[in-house]
Amino acid sequence: MSPLTRTQLLRGAAGALLAPTLGRRLDLFHDLAEATVAATPNVQHFVSRPDLTPPALTVDQRRGPAAPGLVFLAPSSGPGSHGPMVVDGAGELVWFRPVANGTAPTDFKVQRLHGKPVLTWWEGKIVKGLGDGHWVVADTSYRELFRFHAARGLPADLHEFQISPEGTAIVTSNETAPWRHGTVVGGVVQELALPSGRLLREWRSLQHVPVEETAIVAKPGPRFDYFHVNSVDVDGDGDLLISGRNVWAAYKVDRQTGRIRWRLGGKHSTFALGPGARFYWQHDVRHHGGGRISIFDNGAAPPKEPRSRALMLKLDPRRRRATVEHALVHRPETVLSHYMGNAQLLADAHTFVGWGGSPYVTEFAADGSIVFDAHLPRGGQSYRAFRFAWTGRPAAPPDLVASSGALYASWNGATGVISWRLYEDGRATTTVPRMGFETVLRPVTSAKKVAVAALDAAGHELGRSASVAL
Repeated sequence: MSPLTRTQLLRGAAGALLAPTLGRRLDLFHDLAEATVAATPNVQHFVSRPDLTPPALTVDQRRGPAAPGLVFLAPSSGPGSHGPMVVDGAGELVWFRPVANGTAPTDFKVQRLHGKPVLTWWEGKIVKGLGDGHWVVADTSYRELFRFHAARGLPADLHEFQISPEGTAIVTSNETAPWRHGTVVGGVVQELALPSGRLLREWRSLQHVPVEETAIVAKPGPRFDYFHVNSVDVDGDGDLLISGRNVWAAYKVDRQTGRIRWRLGGKHSTFALGPGARFYWQHDVRHHGGGRISIFDNGAAPPKEPRSRALMLKLDPRRRRATVEHALVHRPETVLSHYMGNAQLLADAHTFVGWGGSPYVTEFAADGSIVFDAHLPRGGQSYRAFRFAWTGRPAAPPDLVASSGALYASWNGATGVISWRLYEDGRATTTVPRMGFETVLRPVTSAKKVAVAALDAAGHELGRSASVAL
């Protein structure tokens, strides 16, 4: 007996994976096909977890050794359910947690809290590009540790949640103030204690950046979002690097006093921008030491450039000049992402790019060649995309469902499973390789009850499902 994933079944791979004779292949394929949940295009379905219906991630290019680790996404639009999602290099699902209807997830990633790896993300409602929700922290077994809101009654915004080296949360929010004949929206950065959410420090754009620095030239509406903070990073000296999308600039800010040390881009840039170094409507400004700054340069909207770029700039503080170290663009398809997006610099000098409002995620090698490229379904998007090393072992046991003479085994979030051992009436009868999120097996005997155990590479049992009656 050989296992068969649902993805392989739907792709017509049964003939190569099932029993060696044609008759047995057709019989087994027929049985499994009858048990298959009616498929929705570009949406994944699993017999063992019918509650999980994430969008499919289609891998388009794998042309070289990608960096180790798994891909982290948070689909927030398009077909299927939306929520934090982990997939492997083949696009196979590893973990998915749907959020409630009417809410969206963003900024799903691995961070460290008190020396231990945790999963963090934001979930809530998004209106006109600003969010109101809460930030979530979960452990390696996917148990939620805590969630928290912004301080002073301000909205917990979708754009940033960084755990600082000191174990505090650096997050984004916004506030409004009277302005001309309406209100102006100012960006707010808060540093909060964890897990209490107690306010430690706060930076407000309206106190430090004049509204006149905005890059928006159209007539402001009644609620004018002049700044739009969309990323915050802790610099090498402990100060903050704050991105204002609607001012086309990044600001190095004294973390203690809030004073602006320098501006990069915008109307009053401290640095002269060399050829190709100017950016527009940017996201995800990060420092990398030695004066290197990465930026996801959206270039829109409205369009100021023909395509979006993952940009690496080199700052020369003595000459006050910024030059382009490299600029990465998607190919062969031209991508101009009007909103969202990020560029993650990996340890091996690869760059992992989430194209935000465009459904693509791409990994570039150090020489700029593409080693991995994939896309969500049309209409799908993920605020950011990352690659991280991750080991997950769910607190819940594996799932097993019997349907139409076949067995469907899965374990949402488990990363160390190499094979499944089948127990029939308490006796181990066979062991088969794990094949994707859901592995399909068939009983060997006429047993009345079956269970499966998930095994690691050494054959050690990681978890066992409950017994299922046949």
